[in-house]
Amino acid sequence: MPKAPAATLTWFPERHAYQLQTADHVLLWIESGTEESWFAWLTEHPSFSFQGQCGQLNVYKEQRARGAGYWYAYHTNTAQTQKRYLGRSEAVTLTRLEEVAQTLQEQSPVSSPAAQSEKEIASTATEQSLGLEMAMVTTRLSPPHLPATLVVRDRLLAAIDDALTRPLTLLSAAAGWGKTTLLATWAHRHPQIVAWLPLEEMDNDPTRFWISLIEALRLCRPEIGARALTLLQTSAPLATSLTALLNELAEPHVETSPILLILDDYHVINEPKIHLALTFWLEHLPPHVHLLLASRTDPDLPLARLRVRGHLGEVRTTELRFTQEETQDFLIRYMGITLSEKDIELLQARTEGWVASLHLAGLVLQKHANPSAYVQTLSGNQRFLLDYLLEEVLASLPEALQDFLLQTSGLDRLSASLCDALTGREDSDLLLEQVERANLFLQPLDENRQWYRYHVLWAQAMQYEARRRLGATTVRGLHCKASQWYEQQRMLPEAIEASLRSEDFERATVLIERFVVPNSFRNEYHLLCSWLKRLPDKVLQAQPELSFLFARALILTTDRRSSATLTRARQLLQWAEQGFEAKEQREKQGEALQLSAGFAWLQEDLRRLFTLNKQAQPLLTERSLLYPDNFVSRGLEALLTGEIQVAQQYLLEGYERVKRQGDHSSGAFATSLFLSKVCLEKGELRGASHYYHQAMGHIDEDQEIAQQQFRLETGESEPFYNSWAYYCLAQLLYERNELAEARQYLSQALGLRKKPEEEIHVLASGALVQARLLYASGEPAQALDLLLRWEKHARFPWSLSTIRAYRVQIQLAQGDLAAVEQWTQAREHIAGSLPLEQTPNLPLLHQQEEALLLARVCIAQKREKAALEGLLPWKEKAQAQGRQRSVLEIQILEALAHFSQREHAQARSSLLQALKLAQPQNFQRIFLDEGSAMEALLRILLPELRDPSLLAFVRTLLRGFSQGVEVQPRQEVSKEDLLLLELLSEQELRVLRLLVVGRSNPEIADALIISLNTVKTHVQSLYRKLDVHNRVEAGEVARRLSLL
Repeated sequence: MPKAPAATLTWFPERHAYQLQTADHVLLWIESGTEESWFAWLTEHPSFSFQGQCGQLNVYKEQRARGAGYWYAYHTNTAQTQKRYLGRSEAVTLTRLEEVAQTLQEQSPVSSPAAQSEKEIASTATEQSLGLEMAMVTTRLSPPHLPATLVVRDRLLAAIDDALTRPLTLLSAAAGWGKTTLLATWAHRHPQIVAWLPLEEMDNDPTRFWISLIEALRLCRPEIGARALTLLQTSAPLATSLTALLNELAEPHVETSPILLILDDYHVINEPKIHLALTFWLEHLPPHVHLLLASRTDPDLPLARLRVRGHLGEVRTTELRFTQEETQDFLIRYMGITLSEKDIELLQARTEGWVASLHLAGLVLQKHANPSAYVQTLSGNQRFLLDYLLEEVLASLPEALQDFLLQTSGLDRLSASLCDALTGREDSDLLLEQVERANLFLQPLDENRQWYRYHVLWAQAMQYEARRRLGATTVRGLHCKASQWYEQQRMLPEAIEASLRSEDFERATVLIERFVVPNSFRNEYHLLCSWLKRLPDKVLQAQPELSFLFARALILTTDRRSSATLTRARQLLQWAEQGFEAKEQREKQGEALQLSAGFAWLQEDLRRLFTLNKQAQPLLTERSLLYPDNFVSRGLEALLTGEIQVAQQYLLEGYERVKRQGDHSSGAFATSLFLSKVCLEKGELRGASHYYHQAMGHIDEDQEIAQQQFRLETGESEPFYNSWAYYCLAQLLYERNELAEARQYLSQALGLRKKPEEEIHVLASGALVQARLLYASGEPAQALDLLLRWEKHARFPWSLSTIRAYRVQIQLAQGDLAAVEQWTQAREHIAGSLPLEQTPNLPLLHQQEEALLLARVCIAQKREKAALEGLLPWKEKAQAQGRQRSVLEIQILEALAHFSQREHAQARSSLLQALKLAQPQNFQRIFLDEGSAMEALLRILLPELRDPSLLAFVRTLLRGFSQGVEVQPRQEVSKEDLLLLELLSEQELRVLRLLVVGRSNPEIADALIISLNTVKTHVQSLYRKLDVHNRVEAGEVARRLSLL
């Protein structure tokens, strides 16, 4: 963090104005609405402190390579720092500062005051909130207190000893098998080497999870974790923070005695990005650090791989079962029950060694004068134990205590203050002690006994009884009281969950709106989605903000192209648009329209996409979250109409705006792929390659955001965006005739879906590269079958025309003129008497696609003159727009038309122009796909060629024809290349690999944990050694040397 600001902006209520001052003197008085002097001050200063009506901030300007810098607000509370983007100086208004201060203040963790009256709470809030906040955090980091009468299980403690010999040990069993007690026993025996962290539902937030984990480690090793904590609290990429933590653990001066990090109750973690991050961390642990997970289910980690490597130890239900000796010890020492050896054997068999079942059975046996006789009546069904708990244990308690247990049974964690709020009592602390002394399945969570939880089986039994005795209405009221208590402590996620359980949906909507980070993509969308799914449609329809938020969460957490997602999102956005329009919230209405345009893109409904984009444009402002998306959609529209330069300008502007937001990885990803398509149409394969790799880099650059925006609720990779990139890379390799590598990327794209898509997204399919690869591999029948299947499910004319055009092109090459004639007649029937340029519903590039196919048909029908006349206006249009890829294809068709009518001189001239255009970028398939006529023409031209590069290129193409498979230009590694490889250091090679996939210098610095100046030095050295001047040229050299 930069040094403390020298200036402070403070709210003075008596003057209804803000005072800007330094330590020496007052600079300005500023009132809302008269902020010109304030904006002028901002342009010349780098930081200030804000003391507003709603909270406090430190605000810093972060410089950028382009532009005057952008302001970010920081808020620190209880050692946790949160960061929010403010924008350029003109966006840093007084209102904006107050909004951000209030948002960050509300989202800061505030503790729970002990039980006292509202008046006392109001007068001593600060002191007590700080005190109990420490109780809620630090007390979690100590093993639970052991019972006085403990059954020591030496055989299992020895198994835990083995955890110090491998990276990961898994303790996996259902509830009630004694996992926590076993680990606590071991931890109390080895307090110097244990880091203890019991997990809870709220730890599904990755930042909270890793901060808690680091704090647990710091209790064991105070000297580690400081840098990693700082990075986590300043919104650094998660991968950077974890790398810093690993480096701190491995530093030479750090003590290397063993550490066993115990994560109890890992089954509560269902956030996929935590599993992935923990896998990364686990696979890079230093030898002296070991991890033990206790869970009711097997975690989503690569257990099979770890098991094969010998890196995994396992303790499961079979090992945790009580033996007959342990059963006897438990009954005598813990329950005070003496049974014969035969009765113990029977009881052990009936309970199957399950300690929770044994405990419940023991409570029942304590009620009988003749326990031995009762043992004979026990069955193997565990349900009877719960029934007896309710009928004999609960029923035997005083009525007041029964009421207390039933009223608090729905709480995940209990404190005296929380229980008082639910029950209306003032003595919950005494009752909790009474419940614990009575062995009623209440487990203290800290040594001070401020926080407890019920055993899960006992809680379930009581919850069932609470619904039966108290009624559903009363139970909902208890959840509502819990929600109010949580809200007072600013524990918003817990408050939201409780309000949903109470079915107080109006209250839940208010709390959810407070939980959301406004105007940001950096939200917990998986958590939001789980809450919003539980709201009735009637509530969503009346709340346009929530309908819009739900649709946004769906697009970021579900399969974007599934019919269920698209149907639900369309309904939600219709409600949002109608609601915003009725409230005259024009900017919000524009955002809803823009998000609807995003869903239209996913369906490839381009007409609807561009219509919605135009409707949204006048409603959006630069402050709008989806404002950059509008530029990107305009760029796509310009691209499809052939206006390449305009498209590139829009897309670059959209990309810059997306990057400024800092948290819209999916937007940056898509924009990069559209820019690659622009490069491809311009005939720049190297530029296209740069943008393809840049797109993939956006998934890696910020793992936290990537997991929010590129992962499904199931934890699987989101199929649409990831496959889109793989299809594009396959298309690029196809153009170069690198078919084996293209098939590898195609396989990766197809592997992201459990079953193939019936409805292909043409623009995101790499120009139908799957069908093209089948045809190039000599499988035209399979290619035609695939295209026919896609055609049957195509719903929009633009995608349909592309699929049909390529299918007809294959049929034409196969000599199926009847099928070609059928397509021609159908097309003429649709187009009527309109000229080609006015074909309805098709953008220019699609019209050109059909025009070039018609030229091929004319050549096949020996109407070469008609083909050449038809091609001329399209060639002129493509040249005027700078679409060199289109020019290249048209020149090839012109050459084939001249060759067909034996005009060899003109054919050679057209082909020579095409070769000169294709050779620098290594376009090969565009020639090879033309078949034997092109091969013959190239052989005629070959003797006339004098340019060595063209000569080598034509020979490469001819080898491709003769071998029928991909052929690469011979690129033997020269002695100079070998020397070059020796000159590059390992660190320079790492920098090079990151450089050519589009990482910026600061991103490379973060990834490699080096300074920005060091990165710049490495880049300059690389350019000098490789004799290149930019990243694209560096990428080509890296590719030639097989360094990528």
